[in-house]
Amino acid sequence: MTIDKLIKQLGKEKCSQLSSTLADYKTDKSYEEGVVPALLVIAQSAIDIKIVLDFANKYKIPLTVRGAGSGKSGGAIPEKGGILLSLEKLDQILDLDLNNSCITVEPGVITDTIKDAAKQVGLFYPPDPSSSDWCTIGGNIAENSGSSNALKYGVTGDYVLGLEGFFANGEPFKLGGKLYKDVAGYDLKKLLVGSEGTLAIITKIILKLIPQPKVSESIWCCFDTMSDACDYLQRIARSSLRPAAAEFLEKACVDAVEKIHQKTYPFNTGNAVVLCRFDAQSSTELNDMLNIAKDEISHFENTSVFTGNEEDYWFVRRATSKALEQAYGHKTSEDVTVPPAEIATYLAAIKTLDPTSEITFVGYGHLGDGNIHTNILMHQPNPKRWKEIKQEWVKKVLELCISMGGTLTGEHGIGVTKKEYMPMYFSESEIKIMKQIKAVFDPNNILNPSKVI
Repeated sequence: MTIDKLIKQLGKEKCSQLSSTLADYKTDKSYEEGVVPALLVIAQSAIDIKIVLDFANKYKIPLTVRGAGSGKSGGAIPEKGGILLSLEKLDQILDLDLNNSCITVEPGVITDTIKDAAKQVGLFYPPDPSSSDWCTIGGNIAENSGSSNALKYGVTGDYVLGLEGFFANGEPFKLGGKLYKDVAGYDLKKLLVGSEGTLAIITKIILKLIPQPKVSESIWCCFDTMSDACDYLQRIARSSLRPAAAEFLEKACVDAVEKIHQKTYPFNTGNAVVLCRFDAQSSTELNDMLNIAKDEISHFENTSVFTGNEEDYWFVRRATSKALEQAYGHKTSEDVTVPPAEIATYLAAIKTLDPTSEITFVGYGHLGDGNIHTNILMHQPNPKRWKEIKQEWVKKVLELCISMGGTLTGEHGIGVTKKEYMPMYFSESEIKIMKQIKAVFDPNNILNPSKVI
């Protein structure tokens, strides 16, 4: 068989066709149905990647690259009859350069490993996805992952200084380097960041690091309405105060976490929560920030402010997604983004979408940058009914978002889950250009061919 030729070339120890092993790699953290690949290859070097790419191009076999499978848009789901190339073993920190404040890593390095290595030398890698304890940096770059820290520090792509690897056609590339300014030619590096594994395979990454904040503190602010919560953040923004993170949760989120984890939190008051984290280089600077943040709350009625339980606050935030899934019969979530000033209006509008009350909509997310994780929930377990109506509600949510100046995705990417909705957001000519770009990088259409466009 054709696949046997690749196994022989790589060595059996790097490959698997064992059904139980292949099943472990058939899906990611999306709600999409998995696909069992024809072959799993666990690369141990850039040479392995080159061999697989050349083979896939020669025989026109679809190829999907995987980090840890933490993605939520189906981008790491294999193609039918294709090869799944795992980069999990390319997990080495290659260089930590204090003079240039950067770190060079392989794509399989866990995000928290990078953060910890930087912290040990007084530096900081800010991007902090909710799965940072197990997601890989290669996957973060493929999705241009954001995080709660994005309000102050930006997203993954803002820290990518250099990339090395292979384009889909097998040609090697080396883009950027330990450079903080580089405007030579078209910015191919930025094109690859967020391309969801459709244009190239990355083998080496250089990331910018910044000084580690010396102190930080979080405050949990409860409001009567989401409108007040959003107005509060706007007041903070106008005051020139910049939180490291500004998250929001509807009360239903905290209620779900309490129910699933059998907890009772004294800070579960009000109908809307703003969770802010402030960091600084000195205690004086931090205290000034906290005082301003608390002063701004005084402009609103029926508020509560809590401090001192930072671990609990962020546990609730991180546990919300899973808790909602467990608390309701069925759940899907859309990571839409709207202009920050439209968040309250958007959340109010989605509540009116289903007059039958069969569906509940609960939002949480990044208040500062307008990224709303819109959870579509059905109360009663009914798989048949859920399958019938889920996509209808997804489409309605996306249509509402776009009508308010929003976009299909702020963090999780298009992948499989939102591919069919691309024409809602992009014009025919814009999609045509994307397809032309794909064809230049990947003339044989082997790399993640069913994703994005």
